[in-house]
Amino acid sequence: MFVILLALWLVFAGSLTVTNLILGVLVAGLITLLCTKYMGYDTKRFYGGLKKAPAVAAYLGELLKEIVKENFDVLRFIYRKDQPKPMLVHFRGEVQSDPLRVLVANSITLTPGTYTVRLEGDEYAVHALDEYFQVDIEYSAFFKLAQKVEES
Repeated sequence: MFVILLALWLVFAGSLTVTNLILGVLVAGLITLLCTKYMGYDTKRFYGGLKKAPAVAAYLGELLKEIVKENFDVLRFIYRKDQPKPMLVHFRGEVQSDPLRVLVANSITLTPGTYTVRLEGDEYAVHALDEYFQVDIEYSAFFKLAQKVEES
């Protein structure tokens, strides 16, 4: 936190002078000290979160890729004018933490053609527009990448 606050101070100061550097160190140090003492700030937790950044970036990249891919799949489905065969799929996910379970459920909902209807514990119920959209949904890359986020 100290390094980020100092960098922000120097950026907003507009010039790198000895006075700005000394004031920046004092202000960033004071804010970091106050946050540590009175707000329960933990530097290990902050820097531990930074270690997860590559795994989170990989997850977001996969999410964007799936959204684009599934948009084209839904468009193809619509233009074929086939009769949809909607399905409700029940399966278990291998993600341990509740926030990541919700993230996976929301990611499934964000991809066109699927919608997470229910999430109870590690059990998911997903509505799929057609059989095609439910194939191997329980082995989705979202679960593997969420596990990597948990492990990092």
